[in-house]
Amino acid sequence: MKNLHCLGTGMGMGMTEAEQIPLIAESGFEAFFTGWSTKSNLKAIKKLGDSCGLIYQSVHAPFTQVHHLWEEGTRGEEVCDELIRCIHETAEVNVPIVIIHPIIGMDRHNPYLIGLERYADIVRAAEDSGIKVAFENVEGIEYLISLRDALASSDAVGFCWDTGHEMCYNSSMDVPALFNGKLICTHINDNMRQTDPAKLTWLDDSHLLPFDGRADWQGIADRLDRENFRGIMTYEVTTKSKPERNTHAIYSNLSPLEFMKLAYEKALKLDSMRKL
Repeated sequence: MKNLHCLGTGMGMGMTEAEQIPLIAESGFEAFFTGWSTKSNLKAIKKLGDSCGLIYQSVHAPFTQVHHLWEEGTRGEEVCDELIRCIHETAEVNVPIVIIHPIIGMDRHNPYLIGLERYADIVRAAEDSGIKVAFENVEGIEYLISLRDALASSDAVGFCWDTGHEMCYNSSMDVPALFNGKLICTHINDNMRQTDPAKLTWLDDSHLLPFDGRADWQGIADRLDRENFRGIMTYEVTTKSKPERNTHAIYSNLSPLEFMKLAYEKALKLDSMRKL
């Protein structure tokens, strides 16, 4: 079976989604994903993707305020309502998956019941809308595990494996083994691992192209096969270094299309390492 490949539009190119989507198609990818905000026009994005022959694979929900979901107060209710709106608008354009971060914040490690209750409301909205939410491994793995234990019985719940986050936020643990066979999405990317063993930092979350960092790519391929993952292979990569880092200088002479074509070549290389 031929693998399908997806590329996210958040590549740090200073281009609109409308400018990127035709290039994603030209580079060889068969699918794309985007973020969402209250100003998003998913209908226009879906129409453009369709015209380019691309699958609109997923929508990434906003995540900068999700810590409020675990706190008492009206702000948590507002964030919950915003994520439910994201789910409804995603379902309206027949995109099947919304990606959700369980938490944000390197020093947060206490999942409280209020958060589980709000995420249960979000999952019910997905059930009612006929789509799935994929909880992504980020910092604070305790939150992901608590959601798995509380909500994974729902057919609307799946998980998204971010290969880079596993290296720089999750101490290189075997994250897919936590998912109980419910891996439905990937965010494939590379980085230089956790540079300070004593401290997590978002600066390590490089989102390099595969094979340009320190990931064990044969191990990643083997684990995708172990999980029997046959979904669209989704890549979340960027052209830009984090502040005070120089990790992405290797891409500085590439045009946007050249970068995307290189990403596709590396996607095919990863395919070749799998047995499925």
